[in-house]
Amino acid sequence: MERKKFLKNLFISATSLPLIVTDLYAGDPSKKKSSDTTPCGDKLTPAVGEGPYYVDEKLNRSHIAESRTGIPLTLMFTVEDINCTPIHGAVVDVWHCDKDGVYSDAKAQGTTSQKWLRGYQATDANGKCTFQTIFPGWYNGRLTHIHGKVKVGTVIKQTTNFFIPKEIEQVVFATPHYARGQNPTTVEQDLELRGDKKSYEELMMHVTGDTKNGYIAKFTIVFS
Repeated sequence: MERKKFLKNLFISATSLPLIVTDLYAGDPSKKKSSDTTPCGDKLTPAVGEGPYYVDEKLNRSHIAESRTGIPLTLMFTVEDINCTPIHGAVVDVWHCDKDGVYSDAKAQGTTSQKWLRGYQATDANGKCTFQTIFPGWYNGRLTHIHGKVKVGTVIKQTTNFFIPKEIEQVVFATPHYARGQNPTTVEQDLELRGDKKSYEELMMHVTGDTKNGYIAKFTIVFS
């Protein structure tokens, strides 16, 4: 009788062991899906510092180029939460330099009180908003980029940069519109990214078009 009881307890212990091991692995982050990826496969948007040229101009407009010339660029943003739900009424504020690498409303650059290449839009019921602008140029120490800040209500949800594929950029910067030529800055040299290739890749816009008709750049902004 004692032998049967012993064997029964041994059997229970043995069959319970895999369950214990399974529970241990369930708590191992390396065995779980990355927490920075949404159910629909989008990545949480990485942060990048706002830099020295942000000004809260409160310019509610989608056409932001004003007098600045360059190859036309349409920016199309979608704002979602971590569950892939579109955010209605999120305010997307963008600003970037002109084709010569100069920002408006920058005292150091002699453009105080000028407002070009700045503006914000609130997202629609599908979490979308659009800007009409020009392809940005570049300046020393930075990859070619567009700044963005997203606010929901009174809360700033994200401040970041959006980047353009090098193969597109190189074609644009070879045109007469962009007299400075190619941007030599690498990810390692970028003053904000400082070698962060992962963020650079995750902040890359999907760009289509050509130098004759202009470009369309799309990006889905995701935050928790």
